[in-house]
Amino acid sequence: GAVLILLVGSERRARWIALAATVATLAVSVPLYRYFDKASSALQFVESREWIPSWNVTYGMGVDGISLPFIFLSSVLSVLCIGASWSAIQSRAREFYAALLVAETAMIGLFAASNLFLFYIFWELMIVPLFLLIGGWGGPGRVYAAVKFLLFTLAGSVLMLVGMVALYHTFGTLDFRALAQVGPSLQPGHQAWLFGAFLAAFAVKVPMFPVHTWLPDAHTEAPTAGSVILAGILLKMGGYGLFRGCATLFPEALLEYQWLLLTIGMVSLVYGSFVCLGQTNLKRLVAFSSVSHMGIILLGIATMEPLGFAGAIFMMFAHGI
Repeated sequence: GAVLILLVGSERRARWIALAATVATLAVSVPLYRYFDKASSALQFVESREWIPSWNVTYGMGVDGISLPFIFLSSVLSVLCIGASWSAIQSRAREFYAALLVAETAMIGLFAASNLFLFYIFWELMIVPLFLLIGGWGGPGRVYAAVKFLLFTLAGSVLMLVGMVALYHTFGTLDFRALAQVGPSLQPGHQAWLFGAFLAAFAVKVPMFPVHTWLPDAHTEAPTAGSVILAGILLKMGGYGLFRGCATLFPEALLEYQWLLLTIGMVSLVYGSFVCLGQTNLKRLVAFSSVSHMGIILLGIATMEPLGFAGAIFMMFAHGI
């Protein structure tokens, strides 16, 4: 859809192509709920193709109970983003809608990726359209907000890349299921370092206190569709990463530093709530309330209990809605 929009010369057609692409994606995602086997914890709707044999990397997609609600959420919110931008975006509409569709591609790709290599590619891909949306169609302070978002996100991503390389060097695979089996066998010291590297990337995206300061600026300056993606999906990518990358791969390290996550979660919860009281801008209010709500989600994940996990997933989906 994004490529087609860039090929057509009409901005009016670009709007309709974007709407058709997002509605079609939503239509495809609806049957996932109908045919998903809720009694199974296995990866379902699996698609796997050999991609980079020398690195033991496959193009692997699949859905489980954690990723299912967020794929559906991404599809629903993308349709709403097109609707919210229909008459609001008049300049460079083709580029705007193409960026939105690339963002949706990255969101769904990240939630469906079955290996860490693909996960990282979509994690980085998500930065590009959001940077363009904020910097190209945002408010008066859009350049500052876009660059701040870029620098914060890239700083965390570099550390995750280091951790990913270390995992591949140790185990020779980046498949999530395989890593979940062997990851806990790492020495406690190695687990702690890798846990810290992945936590740094996910903390920025959640965002946790004190690396949350990019969100109010980006949220305020972004166009409406950008704000919806930021609050509705981007923050959930951080929470989803905590499930996939920290709780699953490094459970012992998470238990050891449970006190740290609980503390950060409680500080984010209370701090975000109190800062909301002083806001007069609705978008900043939503941004700081999101910091507070994500603090609750972090508390749920940090419990390392099934009920806490279920509550965190429910809260992430509810916050997106």
